[in-house]
Amino acid sequence: MKPILLLFINILFLQTFLVGQDSLVSQLNPVIVTANKTSEKRIESPIAISLVSKESIALYKPNRIDYLLNKVSGVYMPSIGNEQHMMAIRQPISLKGLYLYLEDGMPIRTSGLFSNNALIEINTATIQSIEIIKGPASALYGAEAIGGVINIVSPTTPKKNVLHISNQANSNGFIKTDLTYGFPTQSGGWLFNVNYGVQNEGPIEYSNYSKKVGSIKHDFKLNKWNGFQTIQLINYFAQMTGSLDSTHFFSHNFSALQTFTFRKINAFRFRQSLNYNWNEHATTSFNFMFRNNLMDQNPTYSIANTSNPTKFKGQTNSNTFDAFVIDIQHLVNLKSLNSKFMLGVTTDFTKQLFKAHFIDIFKDTFLGKYTNFSYPLKDSLLSNYQSKINNQAIYVNFISSIGNSIRTNLALRYDHFEYQFFNYINMGTPNSQTHFEAIIPKLGVTYNKNNFGGYVNFSEGFVPPQITEIYNAIRVPYLLPQTFQNKELGIWYHRQKWSIEIALYQLLGNNEIISVRQPDGVNLNQNAGSTQHIGIEYQLNYHATKWLSIIGNATNAKHTYLNTIIKNVDVSGKEINAAPHFWSNVSCNFYIKTALNCSIEWQHQSNYFMDEVNTTSYAGFDVVNFRMNYKIKKHEFWIHLLNATNSYYSTMATKNFSLKGNAAYSYYLGEPRSIAFGWKWSIVGPQ
Repeated sequence: MKPILLLFINILFLQTFLVGQDSLVSQLNPVIVTANKTSEKRIESPIAISLVSKESIALYKPNRIDYLLNKVSGVYMPSIGNEQHMMAIRQPISLKGLYLYLEDGMPIRTSGLFSNNALIEINTATIQSIEIIKGPASALYGAEAIGGVINIVSPTTPKKNVLHISNQANSNGFIKTDLTYGFPTQSGGWLFNVNYGVQNEGPIEYSNYSKKVGSIKHDFKLNKWNGFQTIQLINYFAQMTGSLDSTHFFSHNFSALQTFTFRKINAFRFRQSLNYNWNEHATTSFNFMFRNNLMDQNPTYSIANTSNPTKFKGQTNSNTFDAFVIDIQHLVNLKSLNSKFMLGVTTDFTKQLFKAHFIDIFKDTFLGKYTNFSYPLKDSLLSNYQSKINNQAIYVNFISSIGNSIRTNLALRYDHFEYQFFNYINMGTPNSQTHFEAIIPKLGVTYNKNNFGGYVNFSEGFVPPQITEIYNAIRVPYLLPQTFQNKELGIWYHRQKWSIEIALYQLLGNNEIISVRQPDGVNLNQNAGSTQHIGIEYQLNYHATKWLSIIGNATNAKHTYLNTIIKNVDVSGKEINAAPHFWSNVSCNFYIKTALNCSIEWQHQSNYFMDEVNTTSYAGFDVVNFRMNYKIKKHEFWIHLLNATNSYYSTMATKNFSLKGNAAYSYYLGEPRSIAFGWKWSIVGPQ
């Protein structure tokens, strides 16, 4: 009842201010590139897709991506500290590999080596816009594109010389500075960016981090050829605080159990993109990417109990991979048939090395901290293996118009995965070679006439077990591939001053992989039988003519276990834990003068069950943010009051239903009230 009442209040409030300006989180008008791997109008795509625009990013001045994604209906990206994150798009909040993260249309990581923290490997200072597909998109993008696809679009090189420097900080100890330099050439242009961010003395003890980033982009055009090259370098280090137990959370005790846990990432990506225009009807695109990635950890999530209350067990590990990716697609416009046809092939060859060591962890029960660790005197090697992942795929996409109002879209993809596993220790899983394959269809129809439109969509998705889900554990689980079937209906209606968009979906998962916390505290993956995910996503836009725009996004959803047994307990018919029924975000943007604007944002999350047996609930939260920006000549200043009411909340809360005591609970602390401020100086060129 509360979500319905809140939505009703939102609508009444929005109607009071019905005067408008263009929406900043726009869905209906823009041209997008993610939906069908080619530029296309939003209203011609038979899927739920949102665009976080360049204007929105300029207005909200985010220092983290979640500040933007949480404005989109159906999307919740909980921060778990230091740019680390979980995700929930048509799924419960989790770490699962059901999302595909792209940069300019290419995956930033290899399928089969999913990282829930993959967006750490993005340069947040060079985000021009973000495209978000909600629901399965495997028919074009392959595995992991199940809950959704997030495409980070980088800026093009400038047409005039630019030199910008900006600095920002907040009262919670965060500081960031970045420098952007770009210039045009006769055949294209160059764009460079370097930035450095650091967190010291944050709200939680032992939560410092630093991130150094460098990006280069080169555009060119020569006769019938055009394209670009990019280089990304990411260096990241964070102290891993982990979550709070119930005693620490409810007593507002932010002291950390940890004194040595960490995560370190070094990521390098090079991309070469080429387009050849045969004529006005045909284009071929060639994309080559090389990825090198190293992650070293002493992770909090691997700390497990023993019979001795002062001695625990854990691991240190190192995970590195090199990947070579080739993606080629040919697009033909069949004007006589009022259609276009795309054929694509892709191959991704990745070699991964993983090594982990047992560690003995010692806890000072008086201080309540893990004070130090050591390697056992005997062989401490836990895992030492190499894996090779060869993913090859071919896909087709046929788009055809029937008259002026109806448009059909058919896509089909064949994926073949080959895992080669080489175990370098004389225990555990033997050397093996495993194959997974799938044929993945998608069929969609759109209708548009005057100011009204809609779509229907049927799509499927396929996710083979991740290498790290199978082998990166003390106890190796047996996992089956996950499959998903999606049915979806969307409608939209827009007038000059307002618009509305609604999407209804049902997503059925089979052999869905879930992370189950074991009695000793270690999380272990297992297939959950089958699950059902149903929901409705809606966006309301009211546009102020000169001084006001209001955007309301909300989602109602229910996520249920079907035929599922967890820890020998039948949870069939129970709701999946960490799955809020309702999530909303309402923003009011005021344009007081050309140089001055401000916004008020209200986020609301409803309650949800913390455990799989539905006996313990978390109440949800409300967060209010205020932002103000001011421009004068070559300078721009901003000041933001985040979590203005100082709401005390958890971004994600769970409970191990098979354990008792405070340690059975896990709370990730939401950031307390902070003042963020910044300054940008456009030394050369426009802002």
